[in-house]
Amino acid sequence: MIDTGEPHAAILLLMGLVSLLAVPMRAVFTRVSMPSMIGFILLGVALSLGSTMTGFAEGTLNEQVPFLAKIGIVVLLFRIGLESDLGKLRRQLGRAALIWLPNMVLGGTAAFALVVLWPGLGLIPALFTGIAASATSIGISAGIWEATGALDSDTGALLLDAAELDDVSAVVLLSVLFAVGPLLKQPEGAAILVPALKAGAIQLLLAALFSIACYLFSRWLEKPLSDGFAELSPTYGPIVLATGAAFVIASMAEFMGLSIAIGALFAGLAFSRDPAERNIDEAFGVLLTVFGPFFFVAIGLSVDTNLVSGAVGLAAALAGMAVVGKLLGAGFPAAVMLGWRQGALIGFSMVPRAEIFLLVMLFGLTLGAWAVPQALYNAAVLASIVTCIIGPVIVGVMLRPTEGNAI
Repeated sequence: MIDTGEPHAAILLLMGLVSLLAVPMRAVFTRVSMPSMIGFILLGVALSLGSTMTGFAEGTLNEQVPFLAKIGIVVLLFRIGLESDLGKLRRQLGRAALIWLPNMVLGGTAAFALVVLWPGLGLIPALFTGIAASATSIGISAGIWEATGALDSDTGALLLDAAELDDVSAVVLLSVLFAVGPLLKQPEGAAILVPALKAGAIQLLLAALFSIACYLFSRWLEKPLSDGFAELSPTYGPIVLATGAAFVIASMAEFMGLSIAIGALFAGLAFSRDPAERNIDEAFGVLLTVFGPFFFVAIGLSVDTNLVSGAVGLAAALAGMAVVGKLLGAGFPAAVMLGWRQGALIGFSMVPRAEIFLLVMLFGLTLGAWAVPQALYNAAVLASIVTCIIGPVIVGVMLRPTEGNAI
């Protein structure tokens, strides 16, 4: 018998409300050139406050929203992989790598240095923050490039290629952190170094084997399966195959001790070669509209509003390091190759931190205060919002059509 009690009614109500809010909220934030994730995070904070004050559906929010958030993560990262152009990336891998490597290293190092020196935090929280900050949420800036027609330029292509490498490396680092993170809690100090290094090496090996398996699937199985599903159902067959494969591959990554994030991203990369990618992408756009917001709602639910005011100083410092790290890591090498203006554009385009950054910090929070204290998490959420405002605003101004400013 299917239980249709109050908890299920509450989660269905929440799903309906968030789905109904998704389209108008995106429209409003797009109109002011801001990412809609800000609205969904604030919605999560509001739901947490309302549930705490009234007691309504408090257990449902804590138990069910994280599951919906995981679906959102799978859809989100699958689509990131799906929209990657591996052919273009291979053609200018060398130039993209010259931006990606310092971008990843300096972006993470700046945040790591700040947190490790911040009173009351220390090495392990700094490690989590540094790995989180190495990532970039290029989709937030890419929308502005696309709206101005600059995404198809050579500079726009180089930006996307560097960001694709950034996405893959950040998710792999997240996977390693999943394995090594719990070991860091042990009190043995230097004695945990060898087990941690061993766990990290095993995780990298698993990630490599998993990527090879996804490549073989993409090279030999994906097209015949897609064609077979298309024969059975020309309209929905390839879309259903991609959806099912996304969740199967993501779950296999989780079973292997990696993460659903790396599984979903690699699944998207596996389908990115398919000629039907455009239709699949449009279908996943619908899924993303429905389930994507729940990841950011879960982020907002995890914020402790009693500690927000005390996190403002650290949030401002984190946001500052986020800007500095990406300007030095991505902007400077790009400026050497392309000139100062294009370098600044790429640097500021890399500033936003959203999905992977928040995912890593949320993972640390679930491990406990030894990994990511609540105050640091609150500061990270605030810093994420700030970077997602600063980057797009500056990029929008720089891309505004003016005489002599062609990209």
